[in-house]
Amino acid sequence: MSDLELEVQRRELPSEVARLRLIVRAQQAERDAQMQPLLDAHIEVYAAAIEALIATHREIGDRTDLDLTGETRWAAMWLLAGRCLAISRVVLHDLRGGFTSEGIGSMRALHEAVQLLSAISFHLEEDAVRRWLAGEWIPPREVREIQGRKQTLADERMRELGIEPEGGDLVQLGRDLYGSLSESAHHQRGGFPESVAPALREFVYGPHPDATKRASHVEYGGHLLEEVVIVVGDAFADMLGRDYFTQVVRPLQELMERVRRESPLSDDG
Repeated sequence: MSDLELEVQRRELPSEVARLRLIVRAQQAERDAQMQPLLDAHIEVYAAAIEALIATHREIGDRTDLDLTGETRWAAMWLLAGRCLAISRVVLHDLRGGFTSEGIGSMRALHEAVQLLSAISFHLEEDAVRRWLAGEWIPPREVREIQGRKQTLADERMRELGIEPEGGDLVQLGRDLYGSLSESAHHQRGGFPESVAPALREFVYGPHPDATKRASHVEYGGHLLEEVVIVVGDAFADMLGRDYFTQVVRPLQELMERVRRESPLSDDG
């Protein structure tokens, strides 16, 4: 046997581990009572926002003559927006169920879909749109490059109006987020800390028993879902008119901001 295959011996669960489990269970029950109503409040708002956009997506299918399988930017945007909204429901299902690291794969898939929709929606980008319509895969690296050009144009226009752009480097932010999400999605060892409690000798097989862990994922997921609302809403505004963003998207963002302000999930809100 090598050092990778040390012999495993059977034994009873140590009494100190059993006592620690009882203490931790009591602490978790107390945190649950305090935090679950806050988590429910956040999830309810995020779900309502996604459902509002789903209603618009359906309306475009029902009440416009858009060729849903055509070779146009609008068809690509409608399809990708639908995928973003569908995966958003998966993410919300995971958050309601109390899943943490095990739901990261869905979050990464949603992040990729939202970034791709943002790139495809850029009115100066044609090559990637035509290739996507032809069935090609547009890799995340290329998507970020398109977003970089989109951000540069937006920054230039803001400066022309005397407004200094804020928000930092969106390309680098997207790269960092993708790497962080990939750690758990690719099952690297660094993506397992939330799933295992060494002192308790336990693994989490379903809803995470620690409300603070669930809260961190609801908070992170909420920001990702807000990005869905912004990017999908912006795509709908391109198709339906810019008033859609101010009349529908902005109020949804305000609801999200309000629930974070009134029901903070962490000390920094």
